Amino acid sequence: MQPLSRDQFDAMRLGASVLEEDGHGVKVLRLADGTFLKLFRRKSWLSKNAFFTPAERFAENAALLQQRHIPCPQIIALYHLPDPYRSVVHYSPLAGNTLRQLLNDSSGIDSFELLMNLAAFVTSLHDKGVYFRSLHLGNIVLTPDNEFGLIDISDMRCLNRPLSKRLRARNYQHLLRYEQDWAHIGFDIKRLFS
Repeated sequence: MQPLSRDQFDAMRLGASVLEEDGHGVKVLRLADGTFLKLFRRKSWLSKNAFFTPAERFAENAALLQQRHIPCPQIIALYHLPDPYRSVVHYSPLAGNTLRQLLNDSSGIDSFELLMNLAAFVTSLHDKGVYFRSLHLGNIVLTPDNEFGLIDISDMRCLNRPLSKRLRARNYQHLLRYEQDWAHIGFDIKRLFS
């Protein structure tokens, strides 16, 4: 990880758009060149994140997904910002639209076919050992090449074997927990994910 001074950070964020923030400050920026900065705060000094930061985990997960031929963001650099402390990942975003966007603006898409393909994609994730606790329709992207990919990948593990039935069931629970995503989806389709 490279050090990032406050002056360097301020220069990078010139012309940037804030995509996400909370009471602790900015979490995601879209820079003027279209790349993203994602900032992670350390919630406790006595945490495993002191040794392996969320930014490093995000970058490692991107590499593991690429090895499995799963589209994801492309890492540019990792930084640490000292005051206030943040680990920072700079990346090129994955092109496309999230499934949440596509299903909310359903003009011109076949929802049934999209969700059938999603079921096959989730099965392939499980077969490739991907356990993604933030698996939901806002973190799955349909790329311009008509492939599914993943974003916001810091909360993920890649095992060297297919997921067990228990972990598959938990992944499905994560996917189904956002009721607003599934409110207009028929029960027969939703059963594909349980």
